[in-house]
Amino acid sequence: MVGTTTRRGLLAAGGAVLLAGCGADAEPPPPDAELLGAVLAYERALASAYERVPGRVGRELGARADALATRLAAAGARPAAPPDGDEPLGLERGCMAATLTAIGLLRDASARDLAADAMTASAQHAAILLDRAGRDPLETPFPDGRAT
Repeated sequence: MVGTTTRRGLLAAGGAVLLAGCGADAEPPPPDAELLGAVLAYERALASAYERVPGRVGRELGARADALATRLAAAGARPAAPPDGDEPLGLERGCMAATLTAIGLLRDASARDLAADAMTASAQHAAILLDRAGRDPLETPFPDGRAT
């Protein structure tokens, strides 16, 4: 007996194949408090690093980092291990990477807003630091220093 294939049958088979590939993630994302904790660790490290930057720039950027750290802690962020390094530009770029990761996984809208605030602050601070060092503040297409 020769079977016939209908469009409806093909669509049903295709849908079944698609659904079979849509299994649950192997591991759920970490809790929001943990994701924000990585950002908090960077903000605290930045506040400390800016204490060593002389003049108004160090004071202002340190105060901004401290204010963000306070907001993150108030939002329930659990502090993560401190990041490596103490150079402000490297810490700002690391903070951008941590916030980019967090924003994609955070469940709570206010937590995402807070992470976005931290990311934009770090991008602005990195541009200020590069300008202060006589370098192009937009030397790469991405503010965290990546070329691609």
